[in-house]
Amino acid sequence: MKSDNQKYHFAVFGDIHGRIALMYTLAFLWENESGIKLSGLLQVGDMGAFPNPFKLDDATQKYAQIDPDELGFHKFCTQTEESEFYLARQNTPNTYFIRGNHEDFDYLGSFSMPESVVPVQRLHFIPDGQQITLFKHSERITIGGFGGIPPSTEHRARGKKARQKYRKGHRQVNIDRRFFSELKAKSAFNQSEKIDILMTHAGPQCPDLQSGSIYLTELAKRIRPKVHLFGHHHQVIGPCQGPGNSLLVGLEHLDFNKKGELKEGAWGILTLSGDSANFTFSSPKNFPFLKTVKRETYRSLLN
Repeated sequence: MKSDNQKYHFAVFGDIHGRIALMYTLAFLWENESGIKLSGLLQVGDMGAFPNPFKLDDATQKYAQIDPDELGFHKFCTQTEESEFYLARQNTPNTYFIRGNHEDFDYLGSFSMPESVVPVQRLHFIPDGQQITLFKHSERITIGGFGGIPPSTEHRARGKKARQKYRKGHRQVNIDRRFFSELKAKSAFNQSEKIDILMTHAGPQCPDLQSGSIYLTELAKRIRPKVHLFGHHHQVIGPCQGPGNSLLVGLEHLDFNKKGELKEGAWGILTLSGDSANFTFSSPKNFPFLKTVKRETYRSLLN
């Protein structure tokens, strides 16, 4: 492959819900087609991190009956033929992911700092409010993670019903680990090191995402990342200017449509070079090889 020392290329994926094999297939196909080595894979939560298939949440259990790939994480956190095929390659890029709202929270809660979750050291989980720095001996790139979803109501409002709704939403945070609190958002990343890439599961409230989180808007304005990536909302956002003057990108879920073809807007390529950042969504128009990626046959494309 040709060297590209001036630029760093990351394949970025929306919610994959266990489809790790598909994620790596797309990354490897892109490398083969472009001749460029990826610096890493970034995944914005709802990895589908259920190492124990008996601890699935209701939604994952429901969709797994339709698509067994929803259970894919189990195959990658142990030594299996599939994990060996994708992860034991000499040039397999590292993947960095955060929590979504469909994960085994007991499992992810056991990680107190960014670290690998599998025996072959390729999948790295970043807990809320923490960061990991890549390429320490060259140009440093720092990735911060803040997963989960905001409480159902973030606004304090007047009136008895509004106050009750607000209190109910904030009680959710204490009993349901899918949610994050206002306090956690305000206290995240209080270190001096700049965050180059911020990954959140939910998106910030902004002109292109009125349903986004106010807390995440305030977080982005405070830490001013170069790039802000998110998923969760089933919407394709950007690339556009986001809060904190970041390059904002919202991604669709990585899945297939009823025709067995990839949904557009679920992944793309982030390129960093010096102070510049660019993002290109994948589509058959700019990546023709995607026309060959089908639900039933994608695993055979790397053979």
